[in-house]
Amino acid sequence: MIAGALYDTLKPRGITAAVTRYRDLKSNHAQDYGFDEPVLDQLGHQLLERKKVREAIEIFKLNVEAYPASANVYDSLGEAYMDDGNKPQAIANYQKSLQLNPKNRGAVDMLRKLNAP
Repeated sequence: MIAGALYDTLKPRGITAAVTRYRDLKSNHAQDYGFDEPVLDQLGHQLLERKKVREAIEIFKLNVEAYPASANVYDSLGEAYMDDGNKPQAIANYQKSLQLNPKNRGAVDMLRKLNAP
């Protein structure tokens, strides 16, 4: 699965190498890996749990690139930006998630929290 390949690259060589590998595998070996939305989402959340916020942001950005019509990918990216302390980017991504899925109560709650004085 793609998550394992990315993590195996990320751990010794860093996020830039992992993103490069993702792009290479997707272009040249897509049939050998699962590039489904939940796979990258799960990897991103695992990185957040390990306090690897910058790496999680880059993984979530790949998911946004691959699945721009998914509310979930923007919600996850918003969460990572919030964890990183980047309030404007967190708000922008939660707003995009809400635009794609107006019933996303989590995004509504996070936007309320982020916009509170």
